[in-house]
Amino acid sequence: MMRKLLGNAWVVRGFSAVSAALLVIGAFTFIQSREDPSPRTNTTTYGRDYELPITTPKYTAADLPKNVRRVAGEFILAAAGREDLAKAWKLTHPELRVQCGCSYKHWLTGDIPVQYYPPNDIQTASFDVDELTPNEIFLRVLLVPKKGSTVKPQVFDMGVKVSGSGKQKAWLVNYWAPRSSIPVPAAIDGG
Repeated sequence: MMRKLLGNAWVVRGFSAVSAALLVIGAFTFIQSREDPSPRTNTTTYGRDYELPITTPKYTAADLPKNVRRVAGEFILAAAGREDLAKAWKLTHPELRVQCGCSYKHWLTGDIPVQYYPPNDIQTASFDVDELTPNEIFLRVLLVPKKGSTVKPQVFDMGVKVSGSGKQKAWLVNYWAPRSSIPVPAAIDGG
């Protein structure tokens, strides 16, 4: 009986049509049930050649612990402006002193790992909070010169870290460096 049915051309064609329809329905259902593979949602396959939404919280000056703004401002004038190197030493975290590899006496010469910015040319200093943890803060500082100054505006990265504990706890500067960006060529010259 089965041979008779399988020998009939109409039955074979009908069976093939039903099989093809089930295959299409199964493939469609499988594709619909998968995650969207587009670059907006699939970073594993496509990499990160597009903007991701900001997922880290944005901090403001109000989020900073007491005295951090004061320490940052005083350090800029005392160390970067070279106005009071003795005071700058007191505002400097031991990590930055180690980076300098210099004694207090050498520090007072002004040969320190803090890029100079003329304090008399500073119109304003503003900053953004890049990162904030209970014991360390990273700031992006913008120094804007006075109108008519030959000095250009400059952006610096500043780190402020806790030193000591209890009544001896103090926020001190552990990092200061100009922020720079490296231009990426649009195309690599093959020649």
